[in-house]
Amino acid sequence: MKFLSPSALVLSLWAAGFASADFHIIEQSKGRGKFAIPSNKYNCGGVIYSKDHNNDIKGAIGSSFMSMRDGNLCGAKDLDFYKQSDGTYVFYIHNGDGTAQGQCFHNEASKGKIKNCDKGGSYVEKFVCYTYFCNK
Repeated sequence: MKFLSPSALVLSLWAAGFASADFHIIEQSKGRGKFAIPSNKYNCGGVIYSKDHNNDIKGAIGSSFMSMRDGNLCGAKDLDFYKQSDGTYVFYIHNGDGTAQGQCFHNEASKGKIKNCDKGGSYVEKFVCYTYFCNK
């Protein structure tokens, strides 16, 4: 599969009018789970939504590969995330046509947290992701 350079992908998404944060990858405190959460649901309700829709991310933060299976993230069911040399992740539809669907950037510096959710659980933002399919 062909990988786009990070700048080319972001520029192409921006040029197409899709350059808004579309989802985030958050991690539960003490590494107990990672979830993809739509930007318009970035709150405790979104955490519950993501859990209910099986939007859990498998694979360690920083690993070469992460995935989401049988989820429902803006209509996307199965995603594969591939780490790039600059630490970002480009993601694809699992078993799709090989077209990049978007890119995720580290966003831990934002200190974006969702606190006191799900029986007192706390979640920290790890990545902000840009794609077109959350804008449909």
